[in-house]
Amino acid sequence: MANNTAGQTLTGNSTPSDAPRSKVGRVVFDATAITAADYTVFAVGFTPKYVAFENITDRTKIEWYEGMAADTCLKIVAAGTRTIETTNLGITICDSDGTANTSGRYFKVSQNATLAAILASKTCTWMAMN
Repeated sequence: MANNTAGQTLTGNSTPSDAPRSKVGRVVFDATAITAADYTVFAVGFTPKYVAFENITDRTKIEWYEGMAADTCLKIVAAGTRTIETTNLGITICDSDGTANTSGRYFKVSQNATLAAILASKTCTWMAMN
């Protein structure tokens, strides 16, 4: 069997300049008002190629893969529906101040109410890998 390479654009197959890393975390948002136009920034210490963020209270998960545009994500809801979010914002690789930077060592998640990843009184977990 031959390896089919015709018509493919491969990304992420190069050896990373730093050792493979992963980082996980958990955050509990209190009942204070969440501003839909804001973001929450997470420090990981390396440039992620994959980020997963899950609101475990409501069972809403969003994922970002290397090569996706900033402020987009794959959204999976409790019923199992999977959609590409391009209008309700999502995940962006960024610098510590939240400025988008594809080489950033942080990521930010939108608090957009329709995205429903970050809401008041919810517990969330996240994982980033390079």
